[in-house]
Amino acid sequence: MKGLWTKNWKKALIWLCGYVSLIAYVIAGGYVVAKSTDKELQKTAKQVFVVTLIFAAIEAVLLILSSIASLGADMGNALAWIRFFVTLAKIGVYAAGLLMALFTGEGSARAVAAKEEKPESGAEETPGKNEAEEAPEGTQTEE
Repeated sequence: MKGLWTKNWKKALIWLCGYVSLIAYVIAGGYVVAKSTDKELQKTAKQVFVVTLIFAAIEAVLLILSSIASLGADMGNALAWIRFFVTLAKIGVYAAGLLMALFTGEGSARAVAAKEEKPESGAEETPGKNEAEEAPEGTQTEE
């Protein structure tokens, strides 16, 4: 089960917590910033923090505008469209961050599979060739 939580999955969880709720982000992102020694995870947590604050500020402005509209200003239709576009932007930004967290970096499935396929020793052996064939031209190998 420990192998499931790669760095990319942890970053994706941070992005998901930022989208779901500010409180969920504070728990997950705050833990990463306070307790983790991994700089990449801390960087992701800080990026999500900035994005979450931006959307919290936009939603606060929309709340103020909707309160003004409830006092009699004719802004209901415009606010509905603005709220729709903000929701689309929020979903797009968090989905893009989540997908980038999953499919980029060292912890991606392709990178892990490539590391597992490499042999343990530093030099790869080519079947069918001996030292004389692998030596660069102009150098002699002893037989």
